[in-house]
Amino acid sequence: MNIVEFAKILNLSIGTVSRALNDRAEVSPKTRQMVLEKAEELGFVRNTNARRLVIGRNYMIRIECPTSTHILSDRYLVELARGVEEVAGAHGYDLLLHLGTHRSDAVDVQEVDGLVIVAGSETTADDIRRLTQKGRTPAVVIAWATPLDFPAASYVCLDTLPGVREALECLASLGHRRIGYIGSGQPGQRLRDAFPRLMAEAGLTWDPALAREAGTTPDDGCRAALELLALSEPPTALFARTDVLASGAVQAVSQLGKTVPGDVSVIGHDNIEAAALVNPPLTTVAINIPDVAVLAVKALLAMITEKADPITLTVGTHLIVRRSCGPASS
Repeated sequence: MNIVEFAKILNLSIGTVSRALNDRAEVSPKTRQMVLEKAEELGFVRNTNARRLVIGRNYMIRIECPTSTHILSDRYLVELARGVEEVAGAHGYDLLLHLGTHRSDAVDVQEVDGLVIVAGSETTADDIRRLTQKGRTPAVVIAWATPLDFPAASYVCLDTLPGVREALECLASLGHRRIGYIGSGQPGQRLRDAFPRLMAEAGLTWDPALAREAGTTPDDGCRAALELLALSEPPTALFARTDVLASGAVQAVSQLGKTVPGDVSVIGHDNIEAAALVNPPLTTVAINIPDVAVLAVKALLAMITEKADPITLTVGTHLIVRRSCGPASS
């Protein structure tokens, strides 16, 4: 059945049926609901290729991680990509995922309507300019802390500091004074640079000897934690830049015949699903990944469908307390 036959059965014009199927505002909710219900009843399926030709869009967006070659091993990026896919799919868009950093130009064989760019600590405005073909392709950038110097894109900025401040205040209230920091090994991280100030705000003293830059895997977190816990004056608590690193820190404590949180408290960051599955479940700084995905996709679709101006939004973080933190051991 084509759309002409389907419209004749409904006794509606082809234009009305098309607008209802494409969720256009010119159709009343009652008519749209009737068309959708009848389409399901009769098994009518829209011809996607024809729809794309008529509307002039491919209904495809691409998620880019320009400075990460390891998106599939980064649980935060995996869950973010999944969230973007779910929100985009609910609006009729498919998602392409670009892995790695190397491409000779910014155009894929199959063109897309817009980009969701997950900026890393090394991402520059020139990277965004290249990926968007100097702003010709609508884009929303998920960035840490502040927008990049490229105003043609929209931004969803992640402010991690409130949640980390809350985490350090929690540890201070439990009597911890020597707190180790395990970073993910990326240069120029705002959180690492701000950590001494956040420690001071929580009434704690920063000791550079208690910091290690690790990597991205549980083994990296385990090795860094073992180094810190082998010091003559080891930390009584560990803060890890990611939940994956924190899970490795928990392994390290166990390898030493100690317990979390009886001997060492551990806090992670990102609140990925696996954080609740660690034994004991991780206290962690939470980024609301579904909210980030919703804001990013809606901002992008507004630019694609309504030619909306770029906007900047900010998403904060907060502490989720589970069972990996306890009073400082004597």
